[in-house]
Amino acid sequence: MEIEELAAKLKFNFPLYAKNVLKIVTKQGEAVPFVLNGAQMYVHKQLEQQLKEQGNIRMLCLKARQTGISTYAQGRNFWKVTQNRNANAFVLSHLAESTNAIFNMVKYFYDNTPHPAFKPPLLSQSASTLVFDEINSRYRVGTARSTQTGRGQTNRFVHGSEVAFYPQGSDIVAGLLQTVGGQGSEVILESTANGAGGWFYDQVMKSLRGETEWKTCFIPWYWMPDYRRNPSPYFEATPEEYALAQRYGLDDAQLSFRRAKLDELGGNDLFMQEYPANPLEAFLTSGRCFVEATHLTVCENDTYTADFKGDILGGNLEKRTYGNYQEWVPPEENVNYCIGVDVAEGLAYGDYSCAQVLDDQGRQVACWHGHIDPWDWGNVVSQIGQRYNNAYVIVERNNHGLTTLRRLMELSYPSLFVEHSVDGAYSDKATKRGGFLTTSKTKPLIIDNLASLIRQGQSGVADIELLNELRTYVIDDKGAFNSQQGCYDDRVMAFAIALHGLASMPRPRHRSITRRFSTLDPIAGY
Repeated sequence: MEIEELAAKLKFNFPLYAKNVLKIVTKQGEAVPFVLNGAQMYVHKQLEQQLKEQGNIRMLCLKARQTGISTYAQGRNFWKVTQNRNANAFVLSHLAESTNAIFNMVKYFYDNTPHPAFKPPLLSQSASTLVFDEINSRYRVGTARSTQTGRGQTNRFVHGSEVAFYPQGSDIVAGLLQTVGGQGSEVILESTANGAGGWFYDQVMKSLRGETEWKTCFIPWYWMPDYRRNPSPYFEATPEEYALAQRYGLDDAQLSFRRAKLDELGGNDLFMQEYPANPLEAFLTSGRCFVEATHLTVCENDTYTADFKGDILGGNLEKRTYGNYQEWVPPEENVNYCIGVDVAEGLAYGDYSCAQVLDDQGRQVACWHGHIDPWDWGNVVSQIGQRYNNAYVIVERNNHGLTTLRRLMELSYPSLFVEHSVDGAYSDKATKRGGFLTTSKTKPLIIDNLASLIRQGQSGVADIELLNELRTYVIDDKGAFNSQQGCYDDRVMAFAIALHGLASMPRPRHRSITRRFSTLDPIAGY
């Protein structure tokens, strides 16, 4: 193939370009062609898909340790800069030594490029910059030392390495993002996790909820061929390891690696941060989870996709891809239902309102979750309740819940939870109040009830999004139950309230059963 034809082909195919043009140094010190591994190829496909659909790239890459994503980002930026005119790339790392390592990698790419067609001449170079002559492009690296890092530049390609570890991360990233824009621009921000909190954590959580233009690409530890260890002849998986093997398709060599790392790191928490198997366990919580992770893993096995997703309008269901209403099981005749209702202010970027519908066995059958005005929320709750046989509705009456509760009363909704209390220690006067009041005394009761059911394997949870909230629901240092920073607990609270409602739900009248007597029955004549 003529070199011009080859260059034209490699300009639009990075995996082929990397294999034929770029050289990397292995852990054993060998110089080899850069052949993308499985994790790198997965990231590449995600990036190309987003570029095709969105016209630019805004990618958050949450990864296990040493998966090669930083190397991929350097190779991709080098490909873009050297094969295009007026294309500036900037790489920002969290430590000076990492910055030096990145620049040395880029310099190694350039020095070992095999043909002038892929190697534009250098106009100048420094300890942090390569400026390419003729094509007016440059490649720069920097260290995240202050909020001014990277400002004043104009870039088409930006790579942030270990973003979760940036000091003053939100300010640094905000400034950096102002330097890049336009069609075809690319921003790849990758990192291992660094606890709950910070810009990277918040953006990953928002991305997973579909609230931003950023996409999250997750790389689990078990994708890496190096993360294996020959098991001993006497190796036998524990019940926990067996469950993990079933869930993620792990073999004994991978389980042996995990077991050795757990011993090396001194526990499960640090292993999950450094070698996560899913996005949520990557971030260590700021408190301890309200229920053990092993029970949540079992609980996840019972979740499944809803049969219907859309909206409920005027009591009618309308299918929509991004609707607020999901239904796993439609209403059944002669079945009693309970709805737990959490009420938010209704702001577009605030907390969510949520209604969890449970059948009389405590199984989740439907859920509404979204932003809505508390008054209008009363109308929607009424429609859901009527659909489910005039379900027993228990509304959290804290703050905006009073508005929703008042609207349900105006609609003469027939089955509302009413709280009974005695006014004082020396009074027998009972007070009735509509709705459920969440306090420092009542909240532990409903959450402990939920935790108990999860431990028994009888949670009834069907929604994976509810399970994700359960994973980030913690007990803080003061013993209070709350969602960890950057997360929500609307689904959790509505579900716990619904479970509480089941215990106080009016019992239905049972049909009388007439006994049938045979002619041989000695008392048949009575």
